[in-house]
Amino acid sequence: MKTVCRVFAYLKRYPLLAIATLACAITGTLMVIVPPAATKYILDNVITRHHPERLLPLLILVAFAMLLQRGLDYLRLLLNNTFEQKVIFDLRRDLYSHIQTLPLRWFDNRATGDLMTRILEDVSSLERVLIDGIEKGTVAVLQIVVVVAGMFYLSTKLTLVALAPVPFLAGGALWYTLTAHRRYRLHRRAASAMNSLLHDNLSGIRQIKSFVREVEEDRRFTKESDELRRASLVVTRVWALYHSSMYLFGSLGVLLVIAVGARGILSGAMQLGDLGAFLVLASFLYEPIGKLHELNQLVQAGRAAGERVFEILDSAGEPQGGKTFAETARGEIEFRQVSFSYSGELPTLSDISFHARPGDMVALVGTTGSGKSTVINLLARFYEADSGEILVDESPIRDFSIHALRRQIGMVTQECFLFNGTIRENLQIGKPDATDEELLEAAAVANARPFIDRLPDGLSSVVGERGVKLSVGEKQRLSIARALLKDPPILILDEATASVDTTAVSSSAEPTSNCLCLGGNTRGYANKVCSKRAIRTSPDAPALLTRNPGQESVWFLRV
Repeated sequence: MKTVCRVFAYLKRYPLLAIATLACAITGTLMVIVPPAATKYILDNVITRHHPERLLPLLILVAFAMLLQRGLDYLRLLLNNTFEQKVIFDLRRDLYSHIQTLPLRWFDNRATGDLMTRILEDVSSLERVLIDGIEKGTVAVLQIVVVVAGMFYLSTKLTLVALAPVPFLAGGALWYTLTAHRRYRLHRRAASAMNSLLHDNLSGIRQIKSFVREVEEDRRFTKESDELRRASLVVTRVWALYHSSMYLFGSLGVLLVIAVGARGILSGAMQLGDLGAFLVLASFLYEPIGKLHELNQLVQAGRAAGERVFEILDSAGEPQGGKTFAETARGEIEFRQVSFSYSGELPTLSDISFHARPGDMVALVGTTGSGKSTVINLLARFYEADSGEILVDESPIRDFSIHALRRQIGMVTQECFLFNGTIRENLQIGKPDATDEELLEAAAVANARPFIDRLPDGLSSVVGERGVKLSVGEKQRLSIARALLKDPPILILDEATASVDTTAVSSSAEPTSNCLCLGGNTRGYANKVCSKRAIRTSPDAPALLTRNPGQESVWFLRV
């Protein structure tokens, strides 16, 4: 119930739409009184007392009431859907905005497919709860209140008979509500597992084909899909039993009303018009009760989805606040006895200390797994150090806001990621207002200009998802150009030329080195931290920090 209340808390943002929707619902629901009242009058007066001249006006009145009711329903649907789409837009925006603030450690233990399922499918489940919940729920409750009041007006005895199935309906609804949560939660988990596997397989389709794993991966997907099928069938079977039973009790209620009403007419205690009007009202009573049962199913599905959505919203984000840099950072970096572990057990870094002054080019050298990339991750505050202190310009990086710190850093990571767009759009991530001339200048420095010029559309060429239309080396060159466009005081190259051919490395080494190390030129980068491969492109690096895994003396400086 807490989850449902949190979802409905979003409704408070649009009070006018809520009031207008409610007004249309109330006015439209009151129109249900007209048909049974007209039916009673026609049976008791027009037919029994032979007043055919009164029939047409009554039919026109009923037709007008129905027209007004449907017109108000149309307006209510428009208002309600506008209302709900605004709420869902806010919820999905809040969810995505919060995901952007979460630390990388949070993402390490979650599959991308699962997160996509939560943002798309789970939020859509909440959308159905809100749309059908307000639309069907409000109208159904109002209709029940109005109809029950009319039934009591016609006959208290028949009303009590008509309400006899209500305890059974309430008991069935309670049982379904109490037992449905686990079923829907397992269903959502099965959907997430299948989507996660699908995302991995589509992303790794080249590896699947190269290792001839089509049959095995098809078997894995079939297994996950079968788990979702089984979970869906469990939900459907219980819902079918619940839904059919509830309608059976409603039908028995109508049967009881006919039996008791017929006996009343035969004994002279009730007029035919009263029974006819009461039966019309009874049909209006059990119809909204049926809608409430259907709504209960949506609420239970939305409840399970809502828990998964709010689990993300309740996760702690990266630290906010902190000071900014008065001007562009000088680029002085210092690690003081920094230790860090990804898992909390096996240490990745232990008591690391080094000092890089403005203008220095520092290379981190070590075997695979020695922690070179970890140093970079800690400097950018993708992760927080377990102990020790990291300083930029003699101030602890914890004192700066994360955004202010990262604005001072340009980074080319081992895995060069390009977004599904044009070369221009990918390069402008480094500098959104960059002109084509600036883009091409940066591309030339990164030795990416030749292959860009060969493409038919040049900067407007679409690179495909994750840059699939380019070679790995071309993607790395574009990543370097993107970092150069940012023009940061601190430039980090993490295996930035690992996939670039030797000729390209040699041709790009000198201009890149000159550009990065000379603080007085137009691209005055004050510092460069690079990994082992970059040493071959930067032979003038004055300091090498080397490490082998498992050593107690983790890093040592070699000049």
